[in-house]
Amino acid sequence: MSFIAPDFSQSARKVPVTPSFFPENRNFRGFEPVPNASVLFGSMFDKPGSVLAPMANHVQTFGHIDWITIRQTHLDLSCPLESMTDGCVMVFDADGSVERTTLKRAEVQGSYDSKCYVRCDGQTVEFTGNPARWGRMDNVFGYSFGQSLQIVNRIMAGIGLPPFTAGDDFETINKHGEIRKVWTGATISRLDITQNYLTGSPDDANHFLRWLAGQKLKSKKTNFYGDHSTVDFGRGSKRSYFKVYNKGFELLKHSTAVTDVSTIQKADRADSIEVLANWCQQNGMVRAELELKSKALHDLRCYYLGELNMNVIEREFKKHSSVFERATAEIDSMAELDGKALAVYRMWQAGDDLKNKFGKSQLYAHRKTLLPHGIDIFIPSNVLRFEPKTRVIALSAAVPPDWYSLPPVHLKAA
Repeated sequence: MSFIAPDFSQSARKVPVTPSFFPENRNFRGFEPVPNASVLFGSMFDKPGSVLAPMANHVQTFGHIDWITIRQTHLDLSCPLESMTDGCVMVFDADGSVERTTLKRAEVQGSYDSKCYVRCDGQTVEFTGNPARWGRMDNVFGYSFGQSLQIVNRIMAGIGLPPFTAGDDFETINKHGEIRKVWTGATISRLDITQNYLTGSPDDANHFLRWLAGQKLKSKKTNFYGDHSTVDFGRGSKRSYFKVYNKGFELLKHSTAVTDVSTIQKADRADSIEVLANWCQQNGMVRAELELKSKALHDLRCYYLGELNMNVIEREFKKHSSVFERATAEIDSMAELDGKALAVYRMWQAGDDLKNKFGKSQLYAHRKTLLPHGIDIFIPSNVLRFEPKTRVIALSAAVPPDWYSLPPVHLKAA
C-alpha cells in the first residue's frame, strides 16, 4: 500500500515516544495480538523503561468502528514533536489582536483514495478519520475498536508521530464534588459504531425505512431524506446522532460515480465496488450508525482511552436500535390502547391527515396517549395506502459473504 506523508527522515526526526498501548493476551475477533508493541513499531520503542499501559475493556462483540477522533498531549518530551498542519485559522478582536489560533488538520493519504486527518503542534497530537476505510476499497465491513486503534497507531508511526496510549490514572474531584478517575493519556472526542442488517430484498429495505421514518426515538427529532433512503434521529444534537440508511442504494450511487479507471488499481476498485453494491442491494442491506460525541462519551465514562468500555458503547447502541423492535412488538403494545386511541392509531397508520379529523386539543390528547408506545402522530406514518396485509420484516445481522475479506493494513512511510 502506498503512503503519502511529509518527508521525515529517521536521522533528523529523533521523536521521543510515550509507551505503547496495545493489548496483551487478548483475542480480538479475527486479530492475533502481538507479544510486544516493538513488533509493530520497531526502533520507536527502544526508549528504556517503556512499559505497556494497562488494558481497558476494548473487546467488541458486534459491529465495527466507523470513525474515531482521538488526541493526546505529551508533556514529558525532551524536544518537541514534528509539527503537522495544513496552515491555521486566526481570529482577531476589534483592536486587531489575535484572540486565538487554530491549526488546520493535515490530510494523510492512503491507497484506494482513502484518507485521514492529523495535526500536531509539537505537543498535542490529534487523529480523526475512518480506520475501516484506510487503505481499502470499501468500509462495508470493518474492524473492532482494538483493531482500529492498532490501525490508527500504525498510521501515526508511518508519519513519525507517537502512538496513542492510556497513560496513568489518578482520582480528582469534579465541580459537583464527585470523585472521578482521570487519565494522563489519550482522550476520545468522537466514536462511531455501526452495524449492518439484512432485510432480505431491496423492496423490504425500502419498506423498512419508510416504516422507520414514522417512529420516534425518545426526545430525538426524526428526519428522512431522499426517497426514505436515509432516516436519522437527533441531527444537530451535541451528544449523539443515530442514522439508518440503505447501504446498497448508497453503494450503487457511488459505484456509478466511479468513472476514473486510469490505473489498474482504480479499475479494480470500480469493479469491486460494483459487485459489492449489487450484493448489498440484492440482500436489502441497511446500516445503522451511532455517532457518540464528546459530551456523551464523558457521561458514559468512555472519554479517556484508559477507561473506554466497549460494553457500555454497545449498550448505548442497543438503546438507540431498540426502535427496530417495535416492528415485532407492535401488536402487543397496541392491544393495551382503549377503543378511541386504537382508532386514532389505525387512522395514522393508514396515512390519514389527522389535523382535518380532530380539533387541536383532541389531537394533542391523542398524541400524549400514543407517545409512550413510540408513536408520534405528528410525524407521517409513511406507510403505503391500501396495503391489504401486514407482514413482519425480520432484520438479521449481516455476515460478510465468503468472497469478502478484511485485509491487514500495511503502512509504508515516505
